[in-house]
Amino acid sequence: MISFIFLLTSCDRKTDLLDASKKIDFPDKVIFNAHILHKDSGSIQMDLRSPLIEMYQLVDSPYTLFPKGVDLDFYEKNKNKPGYLQANWAKLNDATNLYEGKGNVILVNDAGDSLKTEHLFWNRTDKRIYTTKEVFLISKNGDSLHARNGLEATDNLERYTLFNNQGFIWVDESKSF
Repeated sequence: MISFIFLLTSCDRKTDLLDASKKIDFPDKVIFNAHILHKDSGSIQMDLRSPLIEMYQLVDSPYTLFPKGVDLDFYEKNKNKPGYLQANWAKLNDATNLYEGKGNVILVNDAGDSLKTEHLFWNRTDKRIYTTKEVFLISKNGDSLHARNGLEATDNLERYTLFNNQGFIWVDESKSF
């Protein structure tokens, strides 16, 4: 009789109920060690590699997460070399085609110019990138620009606006102006 009472009292624990006000999204699809080629009209548009991809398609605003990082080669027409984007964490808003990268974000254009920051947005439709975080731009010639308050630029880094910037430009002294 004593052991029976002990069992009844030990099973009488309060259980935590799920809070109905909290919204929990679960991915519809999960891909491990992904290597995805996106082609259009027979030519490669994008070469994406990621250790983990989570797709959330059954939510109000569908998105894709790359919680363990992403490496992305993107190809432009009439360009010999692809551009490159790398981030430790990334998110793609499927409706707006807006990429967000966080943590050691590196962007290299087909000419070899590079950008480094901790947080970057890339609107692939408008071909624009922007951030409010500190940015370092290094050209293939070795010129270095530093913007403390971010930048807005074309995704090929041909035109950009830096905010609160400074930098160094290498000048060949043998050439006259």
